[in-house]
Amino acid sequence: MLDASLETLRVLGHELRRPLTVIRGAATLLVDEANRLPPRSRTEMLTLINASAAAMADLIDDLLVAVRLDSGDLPLTIESVEISALVADAVDAARQVAPDRTFRVSGPDGPVEEGLLVAVDREQALRALRALLVNAVHFSPAETAAEVVVAAGPHVVNLLVLDRGPGIPVEQRERAFEKFIRLDQQAGGAGLGLFLARGLAQAMGGDVTVGDREDGGAAVCFTLRRRG
Repeated sequence: MLDASLETLRVLGHELRRPLTVIRGAATLLVDEANRLPPRSRTEMLTLINASAAAMADLIDDLLVAVRLDSGDLPLTIESVEISALVADAVDAARQVAPDRTFRVSGPDGPVEEGLLVAVDREQALRALRALLVNAVHFSPAETAAEVVVAAGPHVVNLLVLDRGPGIPVEQRERAFEKFIRLDQQAGGAGLGLFLARGLAQAMGGDVTVGDREDGGAAVCFTLRRRG
């Protein structure tokens, strides 16, 4: 337990340093140069502070959820949630992290089926899907899109999160789901995305698996129980 706590503190300290540096730099500039900065520059500094503070809050929340998943005491409120709204909100959340990236959502052969419901804890399903989308953009070339394909079956709904990154070798796929594991050290992040997504999916009666995307990239399948 002590080793796990120390690892959590190490990751928290390392990952919080970057947004804190941005906040401190922008705040210092506002304090020192407030009267000389044009309104547009002040707005940009405040936007940076807001975005960095949000990133810190998301990381702390993710770590707290990871700890509760480990201990098996994460409370869930399962309800019927419309899948297209869930995906749209997850894309919006991921876009806050990567505002310059492109996201695409579709069904297997066209638009997402309307009125499709899944049985989930909405907040935690959103957290899991956001984590998968953020992973997709972190591991993909900047000019490529992260895609979500919504495929409904009789009893489950599969959300396929697709990217054009290097993929995950077969022999490393299970290890990639471990907490704080980063197979690509250059990609950044706390190494929590896949751990959180699978843990939350399984807690809601679903799962997350990783495969290869045709023509290159990763295909992460987020499976949820269908309702109705």
